[in-house]
Amino acid sequence: MIEWRWFSGWTEEEMVPRLARARTLARNFPEVSGEMTLQGGWSQVRSESVLGRESPGRPVPGGLFERAQQVLETFDFSDPRIVAWHFSDEEPMQGRTVLLELRALGQQLRYLCGVRVGGTREEHDEGCSVFGFSFETLHGHIEAGREWFLLKKEHESGEVRFHIEAAWRPGQFPNWWSRLGFAMVAPRYQRAWHRLTHVRVRELALKHPELIGQLASHGRLAHAGHALGTAPVQFFAQRAPGRRETQLEEEIEAMNRAHGLRALGLGVLAGMRSMSAPALASRWLTKTQPDSEDRLARTLAHPWTPRVLGLLAVGELVADKLPMAPPRIAAVPLTGRMLSGALAAASVTTERQRGVRLAAAALGALAALASSWAFYSLRRTATKKLGVPDVAVALTEDALLAGLASRLLPVSAHQAGQATLSPA
Repeated sequence: MIEWRWFSGWTEEEMVPRLARARTLARNFPEVSGEMTLQGGWSQVRSESVLGRESPGRPVPGGLFERAQQVLETFDFSDPRIVAWHFSDEEPMQGRTVLLELRALGQQLRYLCGVRVGGTREEHDEGCSVFGFSFETLHGHIEAGREWFLLKKEHESGEVRFHIEAAWRPGQFPNWWSRLGFAMVAPRYQRAWHRLTHVRVRELALKHPELIGQLASHGRLAHAGHALGTAPVQFFAQRAPGRRETQLEEEIEAMNRAHGLRALGLGVLAGMRSMSAPALASRWLTKTQPDSEDRLARTLAHPWTPRVLGLLAVGELVADKLPMAPPRIAAVPLTGRMLSGALAAASVTTERQRGVRLAAAALGALAALASSWAFYSLRRTATKKLGVPDVAVALTEDALLAGLASRLLPVSAHQAGQATLSPA
């Protein structure tokens, strides 16, 4: 079944007979779910993210769970820059055959493979509602395995989560260089696809109701894949045993990396101007919806907080230019900057785990310490050794601060991770 092309894909007229042929193919692995284990040579992949919350109880009509369910039903969860989906929406979901157009190297190299919906789930019990389905790879696919896409709502809390669970191993390849390339780049593309899949479900369900349930295009076949942005999620993987021992990769890849970068960036801001970090964090939190149980974030998100912190930040910008301003590395100012960095970093960390928040606070404080010394040294070097006027150096530092602040906390990053919704 597998075909590959450089620089272009397949027209719809070319795909129609290929989809018909794919319907005649069997899956390219004989094992059932219980046999697809690490010991049996199957790599395990699991990723999950919180889409948001709605009212407790069963899914709210038109609410977050139902909107996310529609995203899954139209296969719009896959980023078309990596995998595009082509199918007939006249086929029932159970047993539906789909052509996957795998895109690599800037979408210049493309493979066409077949998969089939192997199972579906729709359950509602006292504690949880579940919707989802699995795909099974067919003969000619470059991977072999089964992948589940599951949407779950906890009735007590109203929290809605999206899960992807897969067992896979390399499949069939049309040539030797495809096999070599797959071994080299597949992990990278797999991680990117998982992150972007979670992002797409969140973005569509939370911000693009006009796209929900709509196909990207439709002719003789249906085609999924609206163009959307990116953001982080958690990623977990276990490699099957091979020449190396089995490894457990628990990469809080984009999510923990995001926490770390935010904490680091806010600490750097605090070292440059002590009030800039909490002012930026407060302004960001007011435009997002922090967890109601998060006292620190709720305090900084109070409507008057960013105004007060903003005035203090402006005052600091003016005071920094005055000759009587104390050096930032003196004990009291330096301690204040470290506390400012720690507070700001902890407040924007969306993880509830105490350890993660403490780690973010520590990183923010250390970054503020390093930033204070670094910019103090740079400022002294510029003024004392190079003869640059102090005001010019201070204004340059202000410009750097403004540039960093503008890129550090985009509103969409938080909303994509932990939005709290009211019933639609």
